[in-house]
Amino acid sequence: MIIQINKIILCSFIISIFFISCKHIADNKKEIKNMYPHLAKYIDKVYSMSEKERKGLLLMVGIKDKTLSEETIKILKENKIAGIILFDYNIENEKQLKKLASDLREYVNPNMLIAVDEEGGKVNRIHFDKLKNISPKDIGDKNDKEYAYKIAYQKSKFLLDLGINMILAPICDIPKDSNSYLYERSFSTNINIVADMVEATVKAQRDAGIITVLKHFPGHGDTVVNSHDGFPIIDKKINELKNKEFVPFKRGIDAGAEMILVAHIKNKYIDDKFPASLSKNYIEILEKELNFKGITITDDLTMTGKIERGINFGVNLNSNIYQNIEYMFDDLNPNIISCAKVLKIISENKYLAHKK
Repeated sequence: MIIQINKIILCSFIISIFFISCKHIADNKKEIKNMYPHLAKYIDKVYSMSEKERKGLLLMVGIKDKTLSEETIKILKENKIAGIILFDYNIENEKQLKKLASDLREYVNPNMLIAVDEEGGKVNRIHFDKLKNISPKDIGDKNDKEYAYKIAYQKSKFLLDLGINMILAPICDIPKDSNSYLYERSFSTNINIVADMVEATVKAQRDAGIITVLKHFPGHGDTVVNSHDGFPIIDKKINELKNKEFVPFKRGIDAGAEMILVAHIKNKYIDDKFPASLSKNYIEILEKELNFKGITITDDLTMTGKIERGINFGVNLNSNIYQNIEYMFDDLNPNIISCAKVLKIISENKYLAHKK
């Protein structure tokens, strides 16, 4: 009899905890929706997703394939991956690239975000891109917003035709002088020229229907250190950054940029421990100081060889799926708001909407 009573008490306790937990989740969801009313319907969707599905939304990974293999399909599907970044080793010709993009959406995820670094000039992945030799510096040297718009629009349509719906551009960095390793990749050393070209480029990409990624926040221009080799240090206070580095980012944000790539840069005035790519402090600056409501994406987490895990907010960019995905994201606790923001971008992307 005592055992039976204990069982009843235990069951009652478990049921009580369950209902308390459900009420807490409901209250928490309501509070989050009140804080982010523009994300309300996407927050509802996130709460209905499994943890693995949420993690997949916050991952953008590289693959080794030119022709999509069963192995890659299995890994991508098992990890619910929502984003892919392509490199030159994934690309052979137009027909092959179109099939690769099509297969990723058919066999893995119909809403797949497929990105590429196609800045032009020094950084391009598609050898048959007719605009590949026109660098940001070439565009900035002309200092013609109509020309910048035309080039960005044509390139966007070219990429969209291939099945690519996200471009890691434009660069918003303002190099101090020709010693900056980004000098040839940037529009200009002049703040106003960079801001004008960024604005025109974002408008063109928005009009074309491709997703824009501004980079490299908070600004890589004032360093000669390549972040592939280590963490550049730029110790500037917020007001100083607002008067220079942040200007092109703000113009790009106001023009409608959906994403911002956060660099592996350290600044003791913002975070004396973590680089921008791993620090929520920079996300707060984007939201509060620059009124950015989109999603942040890290620079490649495998770049420096010094980052050992993913982050719980924004999108984790990882160029090497096979070596890193198994251990880097085990402890990832996907942020509800970040997941909702990714869902919003996917839902509102003209390319994906057209394909449905």
